[in-house]
Amino acid sequence: MLIRKSNLWIYGLITVMFFANNLYANVLADSTKWYVGAFGGYMLGHLTSDDPTHEQSTGDYKDDSPIAGIFVGYNFMQNEDWFASGEIVIPLYIKKGTAVDKQYFPGLVTYEASYKYAIWLAGKYGLFMGNTKPYLFGAVGIVNAEGKTYNVDENDNYSPGFVQSAAATHFIFQVGGGMDFPLSDNMFIGARIAYFIGAKADHTMPWNEPGPNMFGYNAMLTTINISYGL
Repeated sequence: MLIRKSNLWIYGLITVMFFANNLYANVLADSTKWYVGAFGGYMLGHLTSDDPTHEQSTGDYKDDSPIAGIFVGYNFMQNEDWFASGEIVIPLYIKKGTAVDKQYFPGLVTYEASYKYAIWLAGKYGLFMGNTKPYLFGAVGIVNAEGKTYNVDENDNYSPGFVQSAAATHFIFQVGGGMDFPLSDNMFIGARIAYFIGAKADHTMPWNEPGPNMFGYNAMLTTINISYGL
């Protein structure tokens, strides 16, 4: 399952922030404004593939990853209760994923997926409940990732030190929700959880031609966000 015990930290933090909200009861409601922020969190996910034999022949997956980045957004107050926000999100760090061959060259051939760059557009729509801001969240964008195979040559023979790679751009989709809490008139801290879908893209390398060899990534993404209104 994607929801694991390691996700409990985010649920605990949301609970603590919710009950601590009364500490900031006198903070003014947010207004229409630009804001900037940063986030950090964790992705609990798994690789997806069109090849039914891939999962059988490959093991020791390390697909989970910390994630961190920045964002800039614009918050629009529809009235004193409802708000809508749009964001440009730029992840700066996603840990590489790894796996090991279990069938053809057991333990000798390894695979790696590295993050190169990404950008996505996000939207929030929510309601002020006192000073708490629960909201629904969605995002679309792109992620470029590079796949590498170590110790296999272009003829699919074991070759220590040989490296092959193939990069591809994946469309991504997210849907979820979150909650923000005020720290001051202009600063908010919050938590967000979303289902992350990385659409499959072609990562064909010389050793596994002809392609396409389609790979994607699905995850449960949880983050802590801090933002400052300009």
